[in-house]
Amino acid sequence: MPLLAALAACGPRVDTSWHQAEGYRWRALALPWRGHDGFTQLDASSTGLTHRNDVDDEHALANRNLLIGSGVALGDIDGDGLPDVFLASVERPAALYHNLGGFKFEDVTAASGIDTKGLATTGAVFADVNGDGALDLIVGTLGGPLKLWLNDGKGHFTDATKASGLDSGYAATTLTLADVDGNGTLDLYVATYKTRNALDAYPPQARSFDQVVKKIGEHYEVLPQWKKEYRIEERADLGGIVRSQRADVDLFFLNDGKGHFTRVPVTAPRFLGADGKPLAEEPDFFGLAARFYDVNGDGAPDLYVCNDFEDPDQFWINDGKGNFRLASPYALRETSNTCMSVDFADVNRDGNVDFFTADMANPTLAGRQTEVPTHTPLRKPVGLTPDRPQWMRNMLQVSRGDGTWAQIGDYAGVIATDWTWGSAFLDVDFDGYEDLLVVNGHRWDTRDADTYDRLRDKFPRVPWNRESAEFPRGDSHSIAMRNNGDLTFRDASRQWGWGTDAAITQGIALADLNGDGALDVVATRLDAPPVVYRNDSKAPRVAVRLKGDAPNVAGIGAKITVRAAGLPVQSREITAGGYYLSGSDAELSFAAGKDSVLTIEVRWRDGRVSTIRDARPNRLYEVDATRAVAASAPTPAPAPLFQDATALLGGHQHVDSLFDDFSRQPLLPNRFSQLGPGIAWADVDGDGKPDLVVGTGRGGALTVLRNDGAKFTPLRAPGTARWDLSTVLPVPDGHGGTMLVAGQSNYESLSAADAMSAPSVIAFPLTRGAPGAPVAVAPPDSASVGALALADVNGDGRLDLFVGARVIPGAWPLPAPSHLYLRQADGSWAPDPKNAALFARLGLVTAATFVDLDNDGWPDLVVASEWGPIRVLHNVKGVFSDETKAWGLDGISSRWNGVSVGDFDGDGRLDLVVTSWGRNTGWRASNDRPYELVVGRFGTSGPGLLAAQRDSATGKEMPLESFARLGVAYPDVKRRIATYADYAKSTVDEVLGDGAKGAARVGATTFDHLLLLNRGGHFDVTPLPALAQLAPSSGAVVADFDGDGHEDLFLAQNFFPTEISTLRFDAGAGLLLLGDGKGGFTPRTVGESGISVLGDARGAAAADFDGDGRVDLAVSQNGAATTLWRNRGARPGVRVHLEGMCGAGNPLCIGARVRVVQGARSFPVREIHAGSGYWSMDGAVPVLAVPEGDYEIEAVLPGGTKSNVRVKAGTLDARFSGAPKP
Repeated sequence: MPLLAALAACGPRVDTSWHQAEGYRWRALALPWRGHDGFTQLDASSTGLTHRNDVDDEHALANRNLLIGSGVALGDIDGDGLPDVFLASVERPAALYHNLGGFKFEDVTAASGIDTKGLATTGAVFADVNGDGALDLIVGTLGGPLKLWLNDGKGHFTDATKASGLDSGYAATTLTLADVDGNGTLDLYVATYKTRNALDAYPPQARSFDQVVKKIGEHYEVLPQWKKEYRIEERADLGGIVRSQRADVDLFFLNDGKGHFTRVPVTAPRFLGADGKPLAEEPDFFGLAARFYDVNGDGAPDLYVCNDFEDPDQFWINDGKGNFRLASPYALRETSNTCMSVDFADVNRDGNVDFFTADMANPTLAGRQTEVPTHTPLRKPVGLTPDRPQWMRNMLQVSRGDGTWAQIGDYAGVIATDWTWGSAFLDVDFDGYEDLLVVNGHRWDTRDADTYDRLRDKFPRVPWNRESAEFPRGDSHSIAMRNNGDLTFRDASRQWGWGTDAAITQGIALADLNGDGALDVVATRLDAPPVVYRNDSKAPRVAVRLKGDAPNVAGIGAKITVRAAGLPVQSREITAGGYYLSGSDAELSFAAGKDSVLTIEVRWRDGRVSTIRDARPNRLYEVDATRAVAASAPTPAPAPLFQDATALLGGHQHVDSLFDDFSRQPLLPNRFSQLGPGIAWADVDGDGKPDLVVGTGRGGALTVLRNDGAKFTPLRAPGTARWDLSTVLPVPDGHGGTMLVAGQSNYESLSAADAMSAPSVIAFPLTRGAPGAPVAVAPPDSASVGALALADVNGDGRLDLFVGARVIPGAWPLPAPSHLYLRQADGSWAPDPKNAALFARLGLVTAATFVDLDNDGWPDLVVASEWGPIRVLHNVKGVFSDETKAWGLDGISSRWNGVSVGDFDGDGRLDLVVTSWGRNTGWRASNDRPYELVVGRFGTSGPGLLAAQRDSATGKEMPLESFARLGVAYPDVKRRIATYADYAKSTVDEVLGDGAKGAARVGATTFDHLLLLNRGGHFDVTPLPALAQLAPSSGAVVADFDGDGHEDLFLAQNFFPTEISTLRFDAGAGLLLLGDGKGGFTPRTVGESGISVLGDARGAAAADFDGDGRVDLAVSQNGAATTLWRNRGARPGVRVHLEGMCGAGNPLCIGARVRVVQGARSFPVREIHAGSGYWSMDGAVPVLAVPEGDYEIEAVLPGGTKSNVRVKAGTLDARFSGAPKP
């Protein structure tokens, strides 16, 4: 009757009787007939859920841990078809409510057999632990016992705690259950906190560092009387010895299937470190949440544990037998700091499991400007290190499908949802994509920076044990984020009726409370009754619950996949517990689509599969495991395109020495001392095989990796580099051989005189490929050199040199002059006076390449720079003019990184790809609201800097920098603005005062990586695909990597050396994008490409190093290993040799263009460059895709003369020879 009453409230009467079929049964769902996407918030007066979790202020001041909240457990305890509600409470007995239908609930605690008098109950979950088909109840307490009540199936419970084997005396928080070892029983993991915080138990003077820790000999030790409260560890990243408060150890229990548990320590042999070694002791971290979920698709539940404060989160990977090993340090690159909760979902429906972790960052800029972050910002070491920094912000970890995850919270728009406790993924609008619901608030907002300052300065001092009460109350509005289906989310709270009132909301659980197939939400609150969110969607859906084999009757750990026409493939796992302090019902709902036929697949925990092929929308299906069958063998994944051949390079590592950029300009957004290295393919020893040349940082040496066929032999330049070397390119030495020219960065010079003490460009002579001592090519310059590019700009047959000015030491972003040097007949280089004025105005050049954009035979110059457009300098017989506006690029500015060239639509005109910082940095820019940098005379050294942006509501220019960092850099600001709250309301002019007068502004209108399609005199501009925007990119390589006749693209990704309070940008692994020949690209996963470069990648270059007709790839990393990727999967093409076609001054035919022609069919044009992408150079022997049968190769040489050669099918090397035809 309760279920019928609930369904009657849904609208017109629907026959809800069950229909039996083979392996399952189903019944119709009664949908709301006047529904809408979203929720109606129901309060206690409506639902009858009047139970409260009240905590007295005085009690909270004596023990702050009482404020972590109490949870909710949802499940059908009496088999009437409606989930019931258990509510925990810290300072009063918990309560059990029976669901009467129609969102009405009755308190049945007294008759249920559940009694929690005297217990501070926290986490709770319903789960059938003895396999009798009835939901039992497990409840955690602060310092008391873990309680187990067994259910008789009619809603009456018997206290079975004493015989259960569950422990007592721990501060339990979130409980999660799964069959970890595959024996069919539900095992239990309990995250634990601490019964009372030491900060409340002892006055500051008693627990000061020197009262707790003593130096004994050469070591520090915690004094015996304090070992229960504190531990110490060596943390070089934090400056030495760190003292941390101990919490309780987490609890893990194996279940015998009859409701009896055996505790297993969270240490060896069942729990191992990431290195596979036994843990020395059980972690005693402040655990707030734990959740089992199969993250890698092997069917076994893995485990994520959310830990508070500086305690690291633990990500345990299950070997399938119930043994756990911490995930590799490179699996996750950063985590939330005060991690409150975790939930899993396939957010982009690519078949991989992603997850969200909740923290406590304010969702508004003004709010964040008033906060003190909980995390400790750490200096970023050079190179690829196995650290995992923590940040006070939410994290969205998106799986790459290879056991690593990319953290894309900024891109997704989910980094800040206020002081968040519970979080849950739920497809609210039934569009096939799971949305994100969070609940938040806190008794006292202890992030408030002004209160900290006031407490520090107040006299007489506030008593130490009453300081928390001085902070403002932290009630806030919970937030709902709609999944846009493209890895981004938008705030839909108001639209969906979510978080309509400010409160302190903590626990969250999901269940279909009224039988309409849409999951409703129950959320617990501090100092208030729980709130029920009725899901009002009327969109088509299908609901699924399972009837598994005993003792796992609910099918915990099974994965349900639903396929419906017009919708993405949806999948989700049945879990028990794991929501913050809470447990949801075991029924799931999925989008169905109108009038569609669906396929429902259940992969049970034991690997068997049940399939319903003709499921219909608006039904509840109960799938029975008794008819499940063995899963068919999985289809083997295709071999990846590339194989890792890095070992052939003999362990080459780029060297870079740490430099303190911020001592000169404290508000730099990032270091400029770690911008390299570039990388180049060049046959330095004349044996016909491309060798690899890698630049160096200060203290290292330029290295030639000579290609000896089976391996590469490193040949180092003599001595060590005084400064960084940027681009390195091969040029003729004037004697029939080759030398290497290199840009020299003086950025790390200590004075202006020091900066001018060495040449800006040097050359390394080569002897059998080995570099010798360098000689000067270009005179000293005030700016560091970044990009170099070579071309015969004046048609004299000799390669001329563009030298791009990158940054003036200590004076970023002031512009610096770039230069063009003309090669003379005697081999020397002379400044070009004709173009000097134009090149002096190019700004801070990040990358450059010569390219004939208009097919007139003269190399034009494309320049990428910071805070400016992509500049097009048109060349007419050696004289350049700025045609940026004519090509339609003058209104698009950014902090560009790289530029590459390719014929992406096969029309014979050369297009461009330009790289920037992407959309996962926290920086946002548009034409309407550019990201601005205010530059003026308000700094103590060098130009003053202040990042700013117009407020979207008021239009006022507001500072983006934090008050704390700005105040340290420019103390005058704190004399003018007294408080963080005042600063959050102040405009740039108000912040800078007189310093704003005469300040200049530079800006960016986008940070996207862009494709510029050449339409003959102008470009069509489009962003690269979304997956390309997840990380900054420097190097961009154009080649036909799969041999299908369309130009593809590789992006070298990431940027680590950001300023200390900004995350390193590390979501990239190197991205391969396959072209469609029309200007479109399809990103390939790591598994498909085979490429994984997790470090701080910079330069990248392509060449066929092994002579098999496939394009291979080399990628450099700052401070880390140079990587090499051998192409094994492409259709072999033809290697085109133009040696000798362009004269002794241009032996590689730089600037020549080649393409395959077969009858009326033409393939893309490929131009040979020296200097492209980011400080790099591809091999000068291009590899072109070929058609079936014979064909021709057409070559257009510098100056416009043409030559053709006929090629037989199957030819690997096509060689041009003789004088070209005019």
